[in-house]
Amino acid sequence: MSVPFLLWASRPQHQNARWCELLQPLGPVLDIPLLAIVPVTNQADQQHIKSRILDLDYYEHVIFVSQNAVAQAFEWIVQYWPQIPVGVRWYAVGEKTAASVREHCVDVIECGQAMNSEALLALPDLQPVANQKILICRGKGGRTKLAEVLRDRGASVDYCELYERQSTSTDALATRLQQDLSDVHHVVPLFSGETLLNFTNALPIEHNKGLFSLVVPAERVAQVAQQAGFEQITIAQNAGEASMLAATRQTLSTLLQKDYP
Repeated sequence: MSVPFLLWASRPQHQNARWCELLQPLGPVLDIPLLAIVPVTNQADQQHIKSRILDLDYYEHVIFVSQNAVAQAFEWIVQYWPQIPVGVRWYAVGEKTAASVREHCVDVIECGQAMNSEALLALPDLQPVANQKILICRGKGGRTKLAEVLRDRGASVDYCELYERQSTSTDALATRLQQDLSDVHHVVPLFSGETLLNFTNALPIEHNKGLFSLVVPAERVAQVAQQAGFEQITIAQNAGEASMLAATRQTLSTLLQKDYP
């Protein structure tokens, strides 16, 4: 019997090779990045970043929301800070993001398994922040909850927006979907709401969404997927690779037991 499912690897290109390796023991993998991470190039945006980096020692707290934010931020930091400024508390959303910060010999506080804004906001050090300055290193756009809550607590919050998320070419996706895949079920781990949006925009309207099982990192992303017409959705514990891989295994197990006994 031929393999009845196809796993999608849809992370940005620089992260997708490793993700493909993790998926390959589970079954056949389609390598199709649906999101690109691009450093900002606009001169005004770059000047804004430079200003924030030069002012690092004015902030009591600096928060990194992703590995990409760490990588981009430290390219700037090493240019202007021969030594990391003292007196700053550093935070990371997620274990991998925290590990990326530690690679630069910086102590960092991470928010545990939840890996989201809510978990970060629950940290004791971010409760009494009235009249304190906080810098959030992130990409352009995204959730505003973190800044909103910290401002409600009396903090002065700035963004350092270091990169943009862009849709990648969907030619490979279109080619794949033109093939006769009516007897194949697609298992699609999507690490973010932006990737989900790119995925849904690329799918032909008439394509049978019943052939797709999605794996998403949060309830809010699952709600967007449901609104887009998908019914088979597994919510991982968080957006870390280990949690997404575990949820993918769970999805495959359910799929094979249900449809292919």
